[in-house]
Amino acid sequence: MEQNQLTEVKNLLEGIKEKTLENAAKLKKFDDLEKVVDDICADNVRMKKLFATRGAGGGVARGKGVVSTEAAKALASHVVLGMAQKGLMDNLDDRDQLLREARGFFGLESKAAITTSDIALPTEYTQELRELVSEYGVCRAVMTPYPIGRGTSKPARLGTQDDFTFPIAMSAPIAEKNVKFGNASLESHKGGGLIRIPREIDEQGIIPLGQMLARYAARKFAKVEDTLGFLGDGTAPYDSIKGVCQIAVDNNKLVQLGATKTAPSDATLANLRALRQKVATPVIGSGVYYLHNTWESRLRDFNTVSAPNVYVQVGPRARATLDGYDIVWTEVMQPYITDAAASTYIAVFGDLSYWWMGEHGQPRTDFSTDVFFTTDELAIRWLEEIDFDYMAVDAAAVLKTAAA
Repeated sequence: MEQNQLTEVKNLLEGIKEKTLENAAKLKKFDDLEKVVDDICADNVRMKKLFATRGAGGGVARGKGVVSTEAAKALASHVVLGMAQKGLMDNLDDRDQLLREARGFFGLESKAAITTSDIALPTEYTQELRELVSEYGVCRAVMTPYPIGRGTSKPARLGTQDDFTFPIAMSAPIAEKNVKFGNASLESHKGGGLIRIPREIDEQGIIPLGQMLARYAARKFAKVEDTLGFLGDGTAPYDSIKGVCQIAVDNNKLVQLGATKTAPSDATLANLRALRQKVATPVIGSGVYYLHNTWESRLRDFNTVSAPNVYVQVGPRARATLDGYDIVWTEVMQPYITDAAASTYIAVFGDLSYWWMGEHGQPRTDFSTDVFFTTDELAIRWLEEIDFDYMAVDAAAVLKTAAA
């Protein structure tokens, strides 16, 4: 082989070597790139999971009848860590898993032990709880909210008012109209309760436990609010609060069944229609009926061949109407029965946005490992401070059974 051929072969081999090294470097870069892509994909999955629990505006999104995953985790994590702190989880089969989830929520994964300082203050998810209460109840959903500060708050109340003049001639003086304003009165009335969490707690995940507690609290808050808002009669059991029904009675916005008609089944369609004659004219356009849901079957009896659409409800979850007016079901009104139930409230018709629902602060959740020391249980305390008062006395009317 000639020298120039050897040189050519040598140069070719050098070129192959350079290409091989270059390709190897590219392959390494591809490996690195693949790792980066994998990391990005993993981050993307985590971000999707995170954003799945958040709304478009950055707030927490929750499904109907539940709180968000984050809120459920926060509530249940406090319970689990509090129980672990007191040694109430030692006999649970999935103790380690529950503790990992609870620690993970608060960033405590690396710690072997739990101390009091490890458990952060409760996360604020009160807006979600308020929304959930509105789904289970009525007053919080339809009344106008008003914040109660220290002492007594005095929101506006409408009194008598003159109508506008029409027509007014060109360059003529415009007559002054008299509108009387008053003040409602709102002050804090506290209610709530304690929930015991025993050692024998069902071995469930963090999220189901949190949802169970949140839904329980929301249902009970809703029932208290609706009981006070509708049935408060100003006596000690209601802490002097007067609700919609008592204010209607006090201001002659009452339709009462005739003597001896003490059974709710004595109420007629004419009685229910008479409520609409007791409210202010603007309320006729915006008012709704409030009844116990056991009246559903009775209202269907008001339909006749000549008037088949007096009561309309296509399905159990569909909007129910009476004479075209929406019906809102509430468990605090008198159920439909055929036995005597003297002086009980059957129905309300009105627009309850003309009522104030005052709230001091927000619903509170607190935890204690000591209050039930003798029974070896964890206590969860739920509290709220609320009040009710009206803007206008002619915004609602009530149907009541006879006193005797």
